[in-house]
Amino acid sequence: MSNASLKDFPVVVSFPVHWSEMDAYGHVNNARTFTWFESARIAYMARIGLVGPSAAGADTTMADGVGPILANTHADYLKPVVFPVNLVAGARVTRVGNSSITFEHVVAGADDGVLYTRGGSIVVTLRYATHEKVPVPPAVRAAIETLEGRG
Repeated sequence: MSNASLKDFPVVVSFPVHWSEMDAYGHVNNARTFTWFESARIAYMARIGLVGPSAAGADTTMADGVGPILANTHADYLKPVVFPVNLVAGARVTRVGNSSITFEHVVAGADDGVLYTRGGSIVVTLRYATHEKVPVPPAVRAAIETLEGRG
């Protein structure tokens, strides 16, 4: 995968790997991948209005108390990540269900495009006050279609 293939991911975040992310086996600990996926997913959800700006203790749900909750995440590790390297994490939506949004994620080298990890996640739209699943709001659906270039 080259950086050019990241063109299919409308949201991409970049970050350096820190020395402290390395584990006893000489590569970045596998759990970091989920943090990288999360960073891209949160940036995506902010772009579509599913999460808002937050300050310490602030409510980050939509005005009607609806927000995302992670239901599933998975990763395929393709190549160990070794310090020093700058990475990019991409997110795109592959499916919008009644009350769920399915994301595809990738993590690649920012400079060389080497693909390190690919995976996905599913978030459910939840009314946090009652902890009930609710349909994905129409404005969020429309924002996804626009961001993905399908609308």
